Amino acid sequence: SRTLSKTIGNQVYIPKRFLSGLLPTALVEGYSYWQNENDDIIGYEESKIAEDDETKEGERRSSTRLKITLLKDKDKDDSGFCNSSAKAIIQRAAFRDADPAIDSPDTNMPVLSLLDVRTAPPSSLLKRIGMLLSRLDNLSHVLIWSKSNLRSAGDAVSIDLVELPRVNLSFKAKKVEMIDGKVECRLYSNDHDGLYLSTSTDDLVSRMS
Repeated sequence: SRTLSKTIGNQVYIPKRFLSGLLPTALVEGYSYWQNENDDIIGYEESKIAEDDETKEGERRSSTRLKITLLKDKDKDDSGFCNSSAKAIIQRAAFRDADPAIDSPDTNMPVLSLLDVRTAPPSSLLKRIGMLLSRLDNLSHVLIWSKSNLRSAGDAVSIDLVELPRVNLSFKAKKVEMIDGKVECRLYSNDHDGLYLSTSTDDLVSRMS
């Protein structure tokens, strides 16, 4: 355990193996996790300093942090083995300083909430996007984020950013109105200007897939 500051309070380290299968592998591998006294879990991005990194000694290094808010079920756990169940809201925020003891959120960057493809309804846009991207990489390495203010696990939200860290790809979701008046959600590449993935369920597109 550790106490970084009076504000943060006492934190207990959570080994990555305890989160394997509960969080996407991409997040388990990229962060170290500590649980606060209120049971919220904070993930601190693990720094990866490249050889060509020109950050000077003493200069601030930006990073991201995850906040995992547990929504505990009301059922009582009588087993005595910590078997109570809960849902979780996972949010990512940018920080100006990578030092975990310094609380310096970057207010110019949006707070993103992670969306779970597995629990999405079969015909939903989220499920379609997840199944489409599973052709590019395993879903444990596909991160779908929303800028919506998520308050509970079942809230209706927008899809704003898609990341595939292992293959170094990311997409911004945009809704485009077609000539016939239909609205299509497209995933525009952040890495290849003008290219996008279509999520249309049109029969022609389905035959071409």
